[in-house]
Amino acid sequence: MKKLFCLIIGLLLVLAVFAQDLSIAEDYTLNYFKKLNKTQDKLTYMHKKSSLAKVGTETVNGDISGTLFYDVKIKGMGAVVTLRYTNYCDEEGWIYDGEIITRANMAQNGTFSGIIKVSGVSPSEVCYDNVIMKKGQPQGGYYLLTQPDLPPAKIDYTLYQKSKE
Repeated sequence: MKKLFCLIIGLLLVLAVFAQDLSIAEDYTLNYFKKLNKTQDKLTYMHKKSSLAKVGTETVNGDISGTLFYDVKIKGMGAVVTLRYTNYCDEEGWIYDGEIITRANMAQNGTFSGIIKVSGVSPSEVCYDNVIMKKGQPQGGYYLLTQPDLPPAKIDYTLYQKSKE
């Protein structure tokens, strides 16, 4: 009986540590999305109303350093959207490098791919390869967050939508 009690307590401790790691990962990712969304506010093509008006290329500068490159190309019956961050920084401690590529059909259904690396105060990598897009928004799958000294965390796609609230 004593062994069973110790086993249950041990299991609860492991679950508590795992839940705490996931909570830390979700908090970090929510903050990451909010900050990354702000960087995209500078883009003009991205925020035009019609899908065809979004086709084009532009580059914007970070407030502190780097660039954000936006490119939309028509491919077949859809489009490929590239967002490329190069040493991009608007806020001390949050430097972005990498790219997010979206492949979508005319109904704005498709997939995301790519990795954004964050350096600075809290380094990480956010992988977009397992997220599905429907009607122009993430609607399935998960982001994979990798942080030093923590196990990789699968972050549900809904956290992105929460960052927009």
